Amino acid sequence: MREPDWQEKLEAFFELRARQIPDQPTLEDLCYIAGRSPRLWADQKLLNDLRQNMLDLMKIDRNSSVLEVGCAAGFLAKNLALSVRRYVGVDLAEAPLAVARRLGIPNAEFHRSQGEHLSFADRQFDAALCYDVFSNFPSFAAGEPIIVEMLRVVKQGGRVLIGSIPDREKQEELQAVAKTLATEFERLFGPEVERAPLETLRKERTISGHGSKIARLFGLGSRQANSSVEVKPEIVSYYFDRTDFLALGRRLGVETRIVDIHPLNPYFGTRFNAVFESR
Repeated sequence: MREPDWQEKLEAFFELRARQIPDQPTLEDLCYIAGRSPRLWADQKLLNDLRQNMLDLMKIDRNSSVLEVGCAAGFLAKNLALSVRRYVGVDLAEAPLAVARRLGIPNAEFHRSQGEHLSFADRQFDAALCYDVFSNFPSFAAGEPIIVEMLRVVKQGGRVLIGSIPDREKQEELQAVAKTLATEFERLFGPEVERAPLETLRKERTISGHGSKIARLFGLGSRQANSSVEVKPEIVSYYFDRTDFLALGRRLGVETRIVDIHPLNPYFGTRFNAVFESR
């Protein structure tokens, strides 16, 4: 996937999946939208292990305000929000946010926003997380500005958690775990229920620059100067080097730690977390 259009294709993927959920979402629906395995995450012990691990890594409690970047339809919010005072989720796509709002989490709110241009004041949150999201990026460089923005909106001493990052050095092991899990789940439960295939997402684009000047020459208003395009849904599966996160922390002058994901996760040892501490 070429970097200039990766965000549009990623947005289309989650947008079109979420549009298939018209009613109150189930756990299976939330997993489907987020690209998670519903059979894996039906295990409450695994969910509890994940929640406690995130609370510990971010050093947050019932008095904390937390921002999640890339919240999709609220899978993590449903598991984590009631453990804090205020929970705010942002995402590229609107349809997943609508699904998240239907969860009715009393202390959670969901807004559309790009992670590299967060619409929040400096030092507003006690902590921020972006979990199981970076694997959808086409490069480490694509994620850097998101980390910088998350550090901007976190209070001094607050932590930014970039979680469940696929480890490039463990790529073959990770793929083997995924294959084993898929085989075992199919043996135990049979094939997963198929969902409707994704088509394309129609998006309006505003003609800018030289194209906008030409449009005005022909007497076209701003509404007429828009163009409509079909965006094909697509995600990547990118693997990361731990050293890139440590090097970014050094450049930003913030303390950075690389730690394993929560211990009950079957991908333990093949994925990692990066924790940055704001200054």
